[in-house]
Amino acid sequence: MHKFKKRRPFQLLLTAGLCLGALNSTGAALWLEEPVRPPVAPVVEIQETQVPVPNPEEEARAAAERAARQSRAAALLAGKQLTREQREALALRMGADDALFQKLEQGALSLSELEWLALPNARSHRLDRYAAWAEAHPEDSREAAVFQVNLNRDQAFYSLIWEVADPDSLGVLVNKHYTLSASYVPQLEALGRDYGSGSLRPEAAQAFRAMVDGAKSDGIALRSVSAYRSYNQQKNTHNRYLKQYKQAVVDNFSARPGHSEHQTGLALDINVASSSAHFENTPAFAWLKEHCAQYGFILRYGQGKEDITGYRFEPWHYRYVGVETAQAVMEQGLAYEEYLALQPS
Repeated sequence: MHKFKKRRPFQLLLTAGLCLGALNSTGAALWLEEPVRPPVAPVVEIQETQVPVPNPEEEARAAAERAARQSRAAALLAGKQLTREQREALALRMGADDALFQKLEQGALSLSELEWLALPNARSHRLDRYAAWAEAHPEDSREAAVFQVNLNRDQAFYSLIWEVADPDSLGVLVNKHYTLSASYVPQLEALGRDYGSGSLRPEAAQAFRAMVDGAKSDGIALRSVSAYRSYNQQKNTHNRYLKQYKQAVVDNFSARPGHSEHQTGLALDINVASSSAHFENTPAFAWLKEHCAQYGFILRYGQGKEDITGYRFEPWHYRYVGVETAQAVMEQGLAYEEYLALQPS
């Protein structure tokens, strides 16, 4: 198994504050995991969502309840063998999470579990996995264990799979552990003849056209060669490769159906879609690496991140996540999985 460099989590955790603001701007609900359900027949239907109108009285009541839980949690934690910083972090967390507060009040959380939960990016539903990682890797700190498990590095690819809770979220994570339903079809907008082939979600399509125009002003030509793909399209593509190569080989460069970012309508291949084209050596790639974040895109499968993303380096594959998140990811040289693994709960 890949050995984790201990210094890395500490360096990355210093950036979590910046990352949190960016994630909040996407409205992502990324860590609400649910078991995979059997796929159903594809249905093309766009549902309009109603934005709830804030109720000042309800908001004031909720704030008062949070403050009361936080105060009570602080009292309950006072006698625990924890540092002041840990107690403060836990009290704040319990104030915001009634379910955890109830466990604390019932005495259902051990000292070890509280120490895990004091870390800002620890997920309460992964406590057993953190403990198992720590036992298997005693050389790792708690911060390192949380980071690794949040990356699902304790599970082989495609071995532990959840269906994403909110496929319409701009920050949705789709990879070898998170899958989209076969029926999921996003709202789409054609990129237009001058911008290449295919469609993306409207916000991504608009951002891509702006990026193409910006590159053109710098003498760089960009175009889409593959954008949205349906579940069935990805299934056909993947099966075609399986006729030529073994499953283990295909999994390095082709997502299994339901696990492709292309189905989100937020990802596309730019100019080429082949390693033999050596897109990484072109002026277009250099421009994209420097400028893609200002348009809300990230290089999704970067070089040196293969053991995290599960895919070989794809210099042509870009994902729209919004400007703030994209800048955090690109400036820090993170894989998207790493960025999400650092986010506070």
